[in-house]
Amino acid sequence: MSTPDAYDRGTGDISVPTLTPPLAPAPDSPPDRRLRALGALAGLIGPLLLVAYFSAPALVNWPYAGASPGKLVAYATAHRLLFYGGGWLQATGALLSIVFFLVLLQLSGARGSLAGSIAVTGCAVLLSVVVIEAALLEAVPVAAANADQATVATTFALSNGVFARIFPLAPAPLLFAGIGFALSGTSVLPRAFTRTALLIAGLFLLAGVAAVFGTAGLILAIVMSVVEAIWIAAAAIALARTTRASRSAAG
Repeated sequence: MSTPDAYDRGTGDISVPTLTPPLAPAPDSPPDRRLRALGALAGLIGPLLLVAYFSAPALVNWPYAGASPGKLVAYATAHRLLFYGGGWLQATGALLSIVFFLVLLQLSGARGSLAGSIAVTGCAVLLSVVVIEAALLEAVPVAAANADQATVATTFALSNGVFARIFPLAPAPLLFAGIGFALSGTSVLPRAFTRTALLIAGLFLLAGVAAVFGTAGLILAIVMSVVEAIWIAAAAIALARTTRASRSAAG
């Protein structure tokens, strides 16, 4: 009786067991449909939270650049929940959006490719930038509670406008270029999303460079952030439709 690693007395060979990687689930299998449903849900909720985060300041008389430290302390003390809630909305919205991109990457089968590595790097850099900005935003009411005007002014300035200039320089172009190339040639999403992802990556890069020289680039970066949220939501809806179609075909 032989075993996978038994010594063959006749030939003097030692047989080594071969490890076969598990097969990926079929496109219409239950695990695949569950993954698609998870990605679609994350891709819908994430942009909604980000839109809420970006639109809230317009409704609460947000003190943009130029406010004195004393006024910032008074505002942060009176609206501390706005700062804490804003940090949560930003971090959670970005996290769910990244989950959506990772699901797309998994479904595309390009996780181990160069495009997949670029997309994963973009996700990591994006989340790092967002979490740092959220931390600075929540540091404002903490410093205001201690009447620390210098820290309030510094953290408020860093969390308003500074990261908007950094975001289009690396995180956004990396993420959208990587996911665009990863989706190329696949049927995960319609082809229009592949082309527009690459276009968004180029426009983000242009906005990042232009923001170095003036406010026009900063405005373009903010506009592209809105476009990004729309793209994610539209792609999530398209993914949900393909999930429903595969479920109907399976049934």
